[in-house]
Amino acid sequence: MIKESILVVAEFTRDILFFFPSFSDPYSVTALHPKFHKLERMCVITKPTFWFFVLLLLFVSHWNCFSIEGDTLLIGQSLSASQTLISQNGIFELGFFKPGASLNIYLGIWYKNSADKMIVWVANRESPLNNPASSKLELSPDGILVLLTNFTKTVWSTALASSMPNNSTAQAALLDNGNFVIKDGSNPSAIYWQSFDNPTDTLLPGGKLGINKHTGKVQRLISWKNPEDPAPGMFSIAMDPNGSSQIFIEWNRSHMYWSSGVWNGQRFSMVPEMNLNYYFNYSYISNENESYFTYSVYNAGMLSRYVIDVSGQIKHLNWLAGVWNWSEFWSQPRDQAGVYGLCGVFGVFHENSSSSCECLKGFEPLVQNDWSSGCVRKSPLQCQNKKSTGKKDGFLKMSILTLPENSKAYQKVSVARCRLYCMKNCYCVAYAYNSSGCFLWEGDLINLKQSEIAAGRAGAEIYIRLAASELEPQIGSGSIRTGKVERLYIYSYK
Repeated sequence: MIKESILVVAEFTRDILFFFPSFSDPYSVTALHPKFHKLERMCVITKPTFWFFVLLLLFVSHWNCFSIEGDTLLIGQSLSASQTLISQNGIFELGFFKPGASLNIYLGIWYKNSADKMIVWVANRESPLNNPASSKLELSPDGILVLLTNFTKTVWSTALASSMPNNSTAQAALLDNGNFVIKDGSNPSAIYWQSFDNPTDTLLPGGKLGINKHTGKVQRLISWKNPEDPAPGMFSIAMDPNGSSQIFIEWNRSHMYWSSGVWNGQRFSMVPEMNLNYYFNYSYISNENESYFTYSVYNAGMLSRYVIDVSGQIKHLNWLAGVWNWSEFWSQPRDQAGVYGLCGVFGVFHENSSSSCECLKGFEPLVQNDWSSGCVRKSPLQCQNKKSTGKKDGFLKMSILTLPENSKAYQKVSVARCRLYCMKNCYCVAYAYNSSGCFLWEGDLINLKQSEIAAGRAGAEIYIRLAASELEPQIGSGSIRTGKVERLYIYSYK
């Protein structure tokens, strides 16, 4: 007699499955809970062959509840939140994950045997999921990958590079190089979509940083917003859109703050570490269709990746067999002080401090632990409230700072008139005065830095506009009054 069996109990509104280790007494199910006593008459003693066919039927009808083995999804198959695809040699894994302590769910690719689940690609980085039970990845009948929530709502999908001659042979496969592809099963070399054409923050060997000269599409890496949010952050790296053979790192996809230098045939001129090319094969290709940078590794036992980090630096990291940890080969800019806007708007970068980013006095972080969002005022300015009769705004003198960019310059103006110009313009958030003249800033202040020597100009000073309540003198603050304006000499914001 078969000792393992399945009892299917039908209720008026739904079917319920129970799995029991033994079926020596088919009526023993009624002992589990009194509610099942009424179903006693529905249980029928059957032969072992009956349970074999029941088990077979359940396996066929509920096949997608079991783990998918292998690296491939076929037409009509789906991947649930508890399932993964594993590349042929077990190097990469694709599935659903939660970054850090976040409750959001994403579909991504990571190194299979990395203890810290190092994510190299995210599908829905701008559209997180929140219900694993109703989320799945499906290869639709037309050969398109679709990420669904609530079983039917599309959160993310692929767009095929070209039409597929026979959709019925489409396959979605995770390759050993970390590339997730849609290919023709009858012609595996025919690729109709690949994750390498849609990177997130990581460039793997065989991937590209490039520009399509026909469509203008740029393949760029964009940092995560913060370590627990893969949404696009403020830093990106891409080929020069003007056509030179340089790679640029930009802040907010607009302000370039680092260049690789031009390609000299073997490496980028400003990256001397690339001279060590006995580990890596670097290539820069430019033809009538595209321009791109790519690389490969000579040692098959080495894992390698480039990542544009939340720190605003591009990092080349490697994992050697036998070492079993990621080592940084090189990073640029080498010093974080070279990263533009690292601390966000109204944030100050401290070069020699355990806390590299802090808000200006009178400001606070918009989002905790996310400096890309910058800082906001604690108290609104008096000039912004037309009905207010409170104290007028004042200025806080900040010393030993690098002056931010995008100022309006006025020459042959006294320091008193410079201050007056800013005070009368509510859009003016700061002013500075030195031997070169008067400088006013409107809007957000970005890229504020404090160090012992501010960009080679010791003694750089700027006056930040604050609400009067933020300028109230405190015992031991070192504040003084000069006429109607309070000036606080602040050198630390601990």
